[in-house]
Amino acid sequence: MMVRCMFVHLSDTYSVSIEDIVAVVQDIPLLKGRRRRNKQWQNKDVIQVFPDEPIECYLVTVDAVYGLSMSITGVGRRLQRAATGIPVSLYTKR
Repeated sequence: MMVRCMFVHLSDTYSVSIEDIVAVVQDIPLLKGRRRRNKQWQNKDVIQVFPDEPIECYLVTVDAVYGLSMSITGVGRRLQRAATGIPVSLYTKR
């Protein structure tokens, strides 16, 4: 049985393995707190994928947090397609 590792393209320069995606969130309030449950967010780099566009949601991976200019609903729909093996990208060129 062949195992394929699917990648999701965030931009022309960023792509992540679908297996490394932890969550998609609207806001990251946990970066500000010091509670025990917030330790998972500490030491994470926040990478704004398109610096000139406002961040609509965040894609959390095991290594970093990516700020995306897509809505959380749009990201969710595309990740569902990626989970079925359909190649997707999480950006549109404006």
